[in-house]
Amino acid sequence: MRRNFINLKIGAILFLILIFYIGLLFISGLVTERQHYQQQVINDIANEQIRPQQIIAPYLKLPYQIKTTCTDEQNKTYDCQQTLFVALGAETTDWTAQFNVSDNTYKRNIYKAISYQNIMSGKGLFKAVKNEPQREYHWDQAEIIFPVQDARGLNAKPIFNIDGKAYKFDFSEQSQGPRGFDLMHITAEQYPELIQKLQQGFQFSLQFDLEGLSEFTFIPTSYEMTYQAKGNWGDIKYDGQSLPFKKSSKKQHFQADWKNIALGKRNLDSVAMCENSRCFYQLLNDYNDPSVIAQSAYETQNSSKNTISGISTQFLEPVNIYSQTDRAIKYGIMIIIITFGCFFLFEVLKNLKIHPVQYALVAMAQGVFFVLLLSISEYYAFALAYVVAAIACVGLITWYLYFVIKGFKAAILFGVLLSALYGMMYLLLQSSGKTFLFGSILSFILIACVMFITRHINWYQSEQQSI
Repeated sequence: MRRNFINLKIGAILFLILIFYIGLLFISGLVTERQHYQQQVINDIANEQIRPQQIIAPYLKLPYQIKTTCTDEQNKTYDCQQTLFVALGAETTDWTAQFNVSDNTYKRNIYKAISYQNIMSGKGLFKAVKNEPQREYHWDQAEIIFPVQDARGLNAKPIFNIDGKAYKFDFSEQSQGPRGFDLMHITAEQYPELIQKLQQGFQFSLQFDLEGLSEFTFIPTSYEMTYQAKGNWGDIKYDGQSLPFKKSSKKQHFQADWKNIALGKRNLDSVAMCENSRCFYQLLNDYNDPSVIAQSAYETQNSSKNTISGISTQFLEPVNIYSQTDRAIKYGIMIIIITFGCFFLFEVLKNLKIHPVQYALVAMAQGVFFVLLLSISEYYAFALAYVVAAIACVGLITWYLYFVIKGFKAAILFGVLLSALYGMMYLLLQSSGKTFLFGSILSFILIACVMFITRHINWYQSEQQSI
C-alpha cells in the first residue's frame, strides 16, 4: 500500500480534475443561456421597434415597350408589345454618413442593444438617357426609387433636391412584406415637370436621418461612387463586397473611406433583372441570409446577377462579456491543473499530506470564480468584474491554505502564484489573435519550471517515504 500511495493520490487528483471539468461545462452552459437571453432581447427590439438598416441609393426606374411575339390559348402566335423596365443609376455620387452610436437607447433590464442615428447625405449627377429605336420609353410612368430596409427609422420623409428644387419621397404602393424593403418613390405622374429633367439629366442632393440597430449597409447604384462613414464608436467591423481603402479607429471615433466603380453597375443589373422577373423584393429580403447567398453563389458560379453588393459597417460591443467569460472558462482547466500540480509538488517536497477533500474545496472555490465573473460583469465593466472575482477567490483560497498547510509564508506563496495565474489568464483574454502563441509559450515555461524544481527528486524514494 505504501508503494502505491503516490499513484493513488495522482488518481484521486485526476478524478477531481475530471469532476471540475464537468462543472466547467455546466458553467459554460449557463453562459450560453445568458447570451441567448441577450440575443432574444435584441431580436425583440428588432421586431417591435427598429432593426439593422440597409438602404439602396436612389435610381431611376423607367418602363419601356418592345415588340415581341405572343402566344394565345390556342397556341397561335401574334405580334404584341411587352412592357419591361430599365434601372438607371447616377453617373457619379458622393456620400457621407455621420453616426451617433449608443448602447443606452434600447435596453431591457440588464440587456442592451447598440443603436445608431445616421445623418446621411449624398449628391451626384444623372446623365441624359439615350433614346434607343427599339425601345419606346414611357416617361410619364418613370419613377425615382429609394428603398429603405425599415422606414420606422426615418424621422421624416426624405427630400430629394433636383437642380435646386425639393421633391418629397412618398411610399410606393408596391412596398410590402415584413422582411422586405420599404419602397419610397417620386413619380413623374405626380410631378410632370420632372419628365424633361429626367430626359436631359440632372444634379441631385439628398439628406435624411435614419435610426437603426447595430449594423448599417449602404448599397450603391451609381457608376462611380465615393462614400465616407464616421462616428463616435471605436469598435467597428467592415464587411460587404468592398472594404475601405482608408480607415482609422480610436476609443470613441472611427472614420472609413470607400471608392468604387464596379458595385453600382452590378447592383443595377440585379435590380433591372428582378424588376422584369418579379423577384426584386425576394432578392432584397434574402440579402442578409447567408444560406441564400451561399446557395445563389453555388448555382450561378460566381455570376453577379443574383446578388446585391453592399458596404456594411457593424458596431460591436467594446467587450462581449459572454464571449470573454466563455474564453476564460476554457482556461479554467489549465488553472486547476497548475494549482493541483503545485499542491502535489508541495506534498512531495515538504512531506505534507493534503487530503483530496481539501483539493476538492479549492477546486470549488476556483469554479465559483467563473460564476462571480459572469454575474458581476452583467452589471459592471468586465475588467472590474474580473478583478473583484479574482481577489475574492484568491483571498478565500489563501486564507484556507493557511490552515491546510500550517504556514503563513507557504499560503502567501500560493496566493501570489494564483494571482499570477489569473493575471496571465486575463492577458490571454485580451490578446485576441495572439492567444495561441502566448498560451503555448506559457505552457512551455510552466513545464520548464516544474522540471527544474523536481530535477533532484528521487520519486521512488519519495514513494517509499510517503506514509
